[in-house]
Amino acid sequence: MDAMDTQDPTYSDDELTAALAEHLASLDRDDSYRVDRVLKRSGVEATELVYFEGSSGGSLGPFVRKRIDASAQIGGAYERLFEAQRAGRRFEHFPRIVDCRRAGDELDVVMEYVEGETLEALVGRLGATPDYAHGLFPALCDAVGELHAGFATAGEPAVPVIHRDLKPSNIIVSGVRYAPNAGMSFSSLVIIDLGIARVWRDGADADTVKFGTRPYAPPEQYGFGQTSVRSDVYALGALLFFCLTGADPKPGRDMREQCETGAIPVPLADAICMAMALDPAKRFANAKALGHAVCAAFELCRPAFSVPGAMPPVAAQAASTASPSPSPSTQQPQNILSPAPARQSLLSRVPEPLGRAWNILICLSLLVFFAGSHFAVFHPTGANQNYPTWFLAVEYFFFVDGLTVLFHFAVLDKRRLRRRFALLDSYRGKKLAKLWLKALGVLLICMIVIVAVANATGVVDTSAS
Repeated sequence: MDAMDTQDPTYSDDELTAALAEHLASLDRDDSYRVDRVLKRSGVEATELVYFEGSSGGSLGPFVRKRIDASAQIGGAYERLFEAQRAGRRFEHFPRIVDCRRAGDELDVVMEYVEGETLEALVGRLGATPDYAHGLFPALCDAVGELHAGFATAGEPAVPVIHRDLKPSNIIVSGVRYAPNAGMSFSSLVIIDLGIARVWRDGADADTVKFGTRPYAPPEQYGFGQTSVRSDVYALGALLFFCLTGADPKPGRDMREQCETGAIPVPLADAICMAMALDPAKRFANAKALGHAVCAAFELCRPAFSVPGAMPPVAAQAASTASPSPSPSTQQPQNILSPAPARQSLLSRVPEPLGRAWNILICLSLLVFFAGSHFAVFHPTGANQNYPTWFLAVEYFFFVDGLTVLFHFAVLDKRRLRRRFALLDSYRGKKLAKLWLKALGVLLICMIVIVAVANATGVVDTSAS
């Protein structure tokens, strides 16, 4: 849908509802609409800018009307949204539907006209800047989370609604303010075009109808399985790539290579690659988890965004326009997304495949220690033969194995775990060290108490060893 920023509604919600109720009381609803212009047209859907015409010559609007071919098995999400809104539910990130009805094989949906500019137009105007990852993208994840919560009314089970066509032109942002030093702010973010959205069905093997925009659609959307909330997570990863590079991701090409080509810093590239994994099970579990991961990744990259002398993309473009022929020594880089090596953490410079290989070695080492504990409990030697099996089990399975897990976890490459589990990502540096020391202290205290009680009751005599 084209950006909708040319006219202002002059009616409040209550006035609008009352006026529409009078207009829609007529059976000839089509005669009440005046089509101002066609915004978009496809083989199964037409989107129009319309006004309601009153009997006295006045008009009400503008509104957006969609004429959808219901025989194509699309448009049902609008009906669910309309029923939920009529039941009193309010949705922050979706347009308010004022009329929704079927006439034969055609579904007519009339909704509020949302002011603002599309994300596509916004990135075209401001350029690719990391500020999207800080403020706008988490809000977009919240909006998709609202969609996935479903449009159920009171007493109905909440079933996720999958958009299946999240792309830059289907996101409208209003009230955007941007300053190179102050960052970006906006008043609202609305997701539009629910035409091919579908309700998730438990037990379905694949979608009945296959639609979507190729750079933003996951493999399962084209017949390789049923789309789920993780399908929209894939599209969100592609949208983040678009915000940071100004270009659509190229289907079929390795995303890690595309991120490197686009000079996207490693933490943000990690989030994109995980969100766009070909296997849905390897993606973020939901939009909220992706939003948390992107916020954390942005904070890791923040020093690179504030390097003295570095100029944000918008300012750099303005400077190059004002000075057509700058000397090489005074040119500012057009893309500051690549972090300065001196500011990167040591771990962020380690290739992720090497980190995975290291984790495999850690897991193998852990298995060796577990095997040793098992042998010590069930095949005791030396002084251990004097102790009962239950005591050896407590000593080795709780204390020794607990210490082993703590020390192995301390040297684990936790990047993938942090992206998957938001709770773990909230523990870093001193906060993680304090938690680790507390766990170690609990183990030591518990073992001291167990040994003391065992000695005092005469169940075991550790002094004899």
